[in-house]
Amino acid sequence: MSSSDVLWRLGAVARFGWWEFRVENPPKIVLTAMLPRAILQCLFFTLLGTVVGLADSSYSFTGSLAVILTLSGAIGVMDVPMLDKWSGTFHRVRSGVLPPFLIFVLRSLPYTALGFFYAVISLLLVAPLTGNTDMILPLLPWLPVYLLMAWTTSAAGLAGAAMAVGRRADAFMGNLLAYLILLASGVLIPEGRMPWVDAIGSVLPARHGLLAVRAGLEGQPWLGELGLELAVGGAWLLLAGLIVSVQVRRAHRQGFDDFA
Repeated sequence: MSSSDVLWRLGAVARFGWWEFRVENPPKIVLTAMLPRAILQCLFFTLLGTVVGLADSSYSFTGSLAVILTLSGAIGVMDVPMLDKWSGTFHRVRSGVLPPFLIFVLRSLPYTALGFFYAVISLLLVAPLTGNTDMILPLLPWLPVYLLMAWTTSAAGLAGAAMAVGRRADAFMGNLLAYLILLASGVLIPEGRMPWVDAIGSVLPARHGLLAVRAGLEGQPWLGELGLELAVGGAWLLLAGLIVSVQVRRAHRQGFDDFA
């Protein structure tokens, strides 16, 4: 297979992923239901962190912009492999030319973009509502880090989805991952308050990305934390790939796709 053929196939899968995403999440629903939910969640967690005294408003705000990434990255992205399971089409995916895991990754890209969209709009709307208007301009240069966190969250979501296939546990896995990120990724609880939470958070998406953003805003070194965020995302992606490859081999060996 030539390189041009490979590129065409990759492009076709990516285009299909966007089409599939729009069918499952029509723009009208995204704008009238899903986006308001993300904005309200960002507002809620910003106020929660301030009211209960876990951190100041700016700390809670930067963290809340990250936690809403889980709405698409940890929960929404579950639909990518589950749709094939529900539709009985996974045998078509695993018998194709491109590796199934690569297909899942390409089809998950819209969910990464959606999470980033949530963060950008929430930055512009929630900041004035919570007294963080002065945070808008300083955070604009750090939006690429939020895009990175949207991707690492989606990578973890794909791993969770791969583990849920065949167990009808997609809702459980997505929400479990979202709650773990809320608890342990430094969204509301500053680093050093609870060592066991820090230990869990060190292998979760958004933890190191938030540390990089906060360090950068304070004029401190941040590249190391950014590298760790990339490493965490790569590790989750590798885990997802290993799980899918095991499932594909099992399906080939057993002759059906009803695997755990």
